[in-house]
Amino acid sequence: CKKKAKESDEPGQKAEDLLSTYNAFVKKIGLPSNPEVVSALSNEENPFKGKQIIIDGGDASKGAQPLGPGGCRALATAIMGVGQGMPKHPETGKNMLYKPLQELRIWGADIGDDGASSIAELLRLGGAEIQLQYLELTNNNITAVGGFALGRSLSCMMNMSLITLSLDYNMSFGSEGVAALCLGLRSNSTLKKLSLRYCNLDGDSGGPLGEVLAFTRSGLNILDVQGNHIGGKGLLDLCPGLQHNKSLTQLVLADNDISEAEVDNESLKKFAEVLLVHPTIAKVDLLYNRFGGAGEYLVPAVDPASGGNKNITEFRVDASLHDDLYLKLNKMGGGGKKGKKGKKKCDRRLKENFRVLAEASDDAPALYSFNYKGEEAEQEQVGVVAQELLGTWWERKVTVECDEVDGLHLQVDEYFVDELLRGRK
Repeated sequence: CKKKAKESDEPGQKAEDLLSTYNAFVKKIGLPSNPEVVSALSNEENPFKGKQIIIDGGDASKGAQPLGPGGCRALATAIMGVGQGMPKHPETGKNMLYKPLQELRIWGADIGDDGASSIAELLRLGGAEIQLQYLELTNNNITAVGGFALGRSLSCMMNMSLITLSLDYNMSFGSEGVAALCLGLRSNSTLKKLSLRYCNLDGDSGGPLGEVLAFTRSGLNILDVQGNHIGGKGLLDLCPGLQHNKSLTQLVLADNDISEAEVDNESLKKFAEVLLVHPTIAKVDLLYNRFGGAGEYLVPAVDPASGGNKNITEFRVDASLHDDLYLKLNKMGGGGKKGKKGKKKCDRRLKENFRVLAEASDDAPALYSFNYKGEEAEQEQVGVVAQELLGTWWERKVTVECDEVDGLHLQVDEYFVDELLRGRK
């Protein structure tokens, strides 16, 4: 049972205070109150009410209207408490910023660049007092314009609170958006995680991301760019920055069109040189990149028997590699735990009953279901297995059952598969 977040006794710092300010403001500018915002600030069952706001686009088939750019600006304005008609502090007469907010997640709400810019303003102007730590703006039609605004708000000394920034599934973002975002991030020392999954990045993204990594005071621990088209060129341009980096612990490059072309081979050689001596890197994900025999370039950096970097505890490669190379490179982490017979639980030889759920396409990897053999399968394997097959986002659609006879059953939600297949047609 989770305890409810303790609310402040300071004026204007309760969830209902923010809701009242928001409702009054949207009424003033002629917008309806968004039901997702109202629910987030009034749901008594949410133990993080007031500290966490989660908004999705709602069900369009039922007539739900997304938050949109205007609604997003209204919410940001209410949080900052700045503007005509905003409530004042009863003692000081000053504007009242809503300080308890720590986490803001907006999914599929079509806030666009205007909405992203209003949140950037919140980060920039409220950063000293509003300790927003987690910002997720998934699938919101954000482009380079919004990327520039967010980057500027996170540049040196502008905002010291944000730890995680996720802009996944903004397909119009592209490499232009990355370049604009990184203009600010390359001088940021407090951000710990940057996620740009499925943002239509190409090879031109590697250089700007490398500049962020090269910053001597960078605190970035996790960089996740799964599902893009960075390719060998982007990886090659990323390497100089990675070479100077001393903070990154996890790099996700899964499904990025790194194959067997000459530039891909060159990039894997350079990547191996950097990984071999990197002081902090522990996890690398190269799933769904079909670079074939060129993976041999990575062995000296990863394989302990070849003198590889001992800090690397997890290294994921595509199962299309031939068995010997796969076994040399693939590490699934988990602290080196072994089953009763001495085999690592992540060993693919423990898997059986493979079934193809969806064939691979140009835009997505194939989907499979399978069982783990025997009694050694445990519930703790769920995260590893789901992420290996489906990626972090798809993991939410995985159901698992475990019994003593058949071991671990991993199945994909059939509705989700149908939707995925429909999207591929």
